[in-house]
Amino acid sequence: DANGTLGTLTANADGKTWTATFTPTANVNDTTNTISVNLAGVTDTAGNAGVSTATSANYTVDTRPADTTGPTATITLADSALTVGETTTVTIRFNEPVTNFDASDIVLTDANGTLGTLTANADGKTWTATFTPTANVNDTTNTISVNLAGLTDTAGNAGVSTATSDNYTVNTRSAD
Repeated sequence: DANGTLGTLTANADGKTWTATFTPTANVNDTTNTISVNLAGVTDTAGNAGVSTATSANYTVDTRPADTTGPTATITLADSALTVGETTTVTIRFNEPVTNFDASDIVLTDANGTLGTLTANADGKTWTATFTPTANVNDTTNTISVNLAGLTDTAGNAGVSTATSDNYTVNTRSAD
């Protein structure tokens, strides 16, 4: 339960006190760590064996780098040239799990269509929905955006600005 390693043990002159350098394991965040000594493997100068174990007080190891940046996202459409009768899957991938994400964070001002119900993957980073283009439109400059400022990561850092998909075309006008 140590989440680290001990260096070489060094005895003090009295033979009762021993020291070693503890090096915590990298990229760990754990508040329940202890170091134990198996006393049954130790004898005193009279040859008496120890009994049981001795355990240190609990200590914390937090060697993960600080998370100080908010989430970012990429937005992709499975089909980037939509025509009459088509729909496509929109995938929103965040760089880390997010909280507070819902349909109100999606900006469809330049989308020329509607987005169905968002479905989250178990990882908390990937969301999908079905996009249905607006009828009777011919436009090559369409985008879907996510307002990142409305989201936070699990460390509580808010996103900044917006994430926007690449342009896609909507040509749902019937043949003339």
